[in-house]
Amino acid sequence: METYLTTGGRWAMISRTGYTGEDGFEITIEPFLMEQFADELLRMGKPLGILPVGLGARDTLRLEAGMPLYGHELSEDITPFEADLAYALHLDGPDFPGRDILRRLKDEPLKRKRVGIEIQGKRPVREGCDILHNDRKVGWISSGTFSPTLQKPIAMGFIPPELAEPNQPLTVDIRGKTADAVVVPLPFYKRPTKSST
Repeated sequence: METYLTTGGRWAMISRTGYTGEDGFEITIEPFLMEQFADELLRMGKPLGILPVGLGARDTLRLEAGMPLYGHELSEDITPFEADLAYALHLDGPDFPGRDILRRLKDEPLKRKRVGIEIQGKRPVREGCDILHNDRKVGWISSGTFSPTLQKPIAMGFIPPELAEPNQPLTVDIRGKTADAVVVPLPFYKRPTKSST
């Protein structure tokens, strides 16, 4: 959907992809207009309580919603099958770069799988921390934070498929100290819909 913005009389794209994990909109606008547009949006929204938030808030929301982010749960080294995104692939449709490789990989057994992980205690786990099973490294954390909604540390990471079932106990190495953890289904949190409230 496109709409006309009064900022400089320019066009911008307003979308609702759910990319942040929350009910909201994403606005794409020319960079040179961004500061003016943001100032105007905050001014107009002040009576409604609109406040600016940082990238950390966006990252926390998308992690609570179990959404992968490029560079963390998606990369040239992580396949869509490992990231549990096979549903988004249309391998029988029009050609695209990498389609033949993905078709081949589709039938190969997974070596690792993206999972949700809850960490016991209050210490947040960060990207790059080792995931252990029986004191042996079996994977790594791709994203982690302390969830303000759930009031506990949560993370996503990659582990062997045979350890990826919910309730599988694990440990995570957090800067040299281990913490108990458990595999949980994704998403960690799903915002209630109007019909469920």
